[in-house]
Amino acid sequence: MKNSITKPIKNLPTLMARLSIPVMKKLNLFLSIFFLLLSIPGKAQETKYQPSWTSLRQHHTPQWLMDAKFGIYCHWGIQTISYQKGKENLSNDELIKQFKGEKFDADLWANLFETAGAKFAGVIGWHGSDFKHWDSGLSDYNSAKMGPKIDIIGEVFKAVRKRGMKTLVSYHSIKNDDWIDFAKEGVDKYEPDIFWVDASFGGTKGAHGEKTVSRSKYIGQAKSTTQAFQEKYQRELIAYFYNKAIERNKEVEFVYKSNDIPPSVGMRDLENGILPETAYDVWMTDMDMNVPPDFSTHGWFYREGIPLRSANSLVDMLVDVVSKNGIFLLNIPPMADGSFPEEVTNNLTQMSKWLRQNGEAIYGTSPWFIYGEGPNDIAAGNHIFHHNNHFAQIAYDKADIRFTSKGNDLYATVLGKPEGNLTIRALNTAFKLREGGITRIIHLASGKQVAFDHNDKALELKLNNVELDEMANVFRIELR
Repeated sequence: MKNSITKPIKNLPTLMARLSIPVMKKLNLFLSIFFLLLSIPGKAQETKYQPSWTSLRQHHTPQWLMDAKFGIYCHWGIQTISYQKGKENLSNDELIKQFKGEKFDADLWANLFETAGAKFAGVIGWHGSDFKHWDSGLSDYNSAKMGPKIDIIGEVFKAVRKRGMKTLVSYHSIKNDDWIDFAKEGVDKYEPDIFWVDASFGGTKGAHGEKTVSRSKYIGQAKSTTQAFQEKYQRELIAYFYNKAIERNKEVEFVYKSNDIPPSVGMRDLENGILPETAYDVWMTDMDMNVPPDFSTHGWFYREGIPLRSANSLVDMLVDVVSKNGIFLLNIPPMADGSFPEEVTNNLTQMSKWLRQNGEAIYGTSPWFIYGEGPNDIAAGNHIFHHNNHFAQIAYDKADIRFTSKGNDLYATVLGKPEGNLTIRALNTAFKLREGGITRIIHLASGKQVAFDHNDKALELKLNNVELDEMANVFRIELR
């Protein structure tokens, strides 16, 4: 049999002439479509946000933030000076003169953040006065031109980014409508990955759940001329922030207090607060390392003599928050000179050791069907879970267990050191897991495989040969 492919083609010129007309038509059609596509606005223009809640609701929380779970920021500024004994009544101008930051080193800060296990980090940009913490072109009343002569945001961001971490800036002081100009300047100049605004952005953290809203619910006991920040400016700023991120091909998040803006526009934050149940939208808590004895000594800045949360407490809160679909943002207080107290670095070092051994149960995880089990409940606190842990009221112990999941693995974290065997009632064979559904269980810190019994009453782990941690203990339950 002859190979037809090698057979000569007869009348080739005639054949080419016949083909030329449809080929040219196809070519012309292709070129027409190509140039039409060039005339259509690009993706960034198509997805541009309008300053309306309907448009802004199209935003989605970035996956990197949902995976990060843990971040750190710092309250540092002239208020740190005002909390020193005998300096409580100094004017802002005098405080600025004394705010020198002579031991400030952004690289040391960023190294501490990274070592602790944080995946994003930053610093307050504006808090409590008109004094800004960046090199502003709109006002000379800032830390780059006065006081320490340091562009605090700029230096911290540069050091944080050098380590491959995401950045956060927080704005707390809203006194006039021109606040939006300073906020936009921060977005333009520093390109934060997370823009976090305090309660003064909306002032509504105490207003939800009420049939009527009194003025004091929004803006406290301020003068009658004081107004809450205008809604149109809220929408304008958030749209500006999101659109700038599109231009820069960045995925960012806007974080706000409780009910300051409508749902699904950004990420809700609870100040020193923890939810009692799993939330179906990712949320954040900003938790202060300080544990003040009362509200009069509460301030987020360093204050000599105020106790700090222990590493054990920080780990327990991190695990609890993550199990409920939350992000844990920790405030650590630098001293006035820009250095950190030894207790702060010691606590973060202990926390980092725990995360190195057990981080797979935190980073990149998802919540499970239920957050956990145990006897200790979360109190509502004031402002609906805001401030319910201002004074370390929330107590955890070895009977409290929290769940997270990743891939085909379920993580059970015991918030303490179990005594004897560990019984997990929620993981019985009558609920979500069935007999034979577990292939093996590993204690993460020691790497040891754990023997177990699994029945319709509970999952029981045999721990007699396992070296347990004094802090939280994590067990990876590998499922079929």
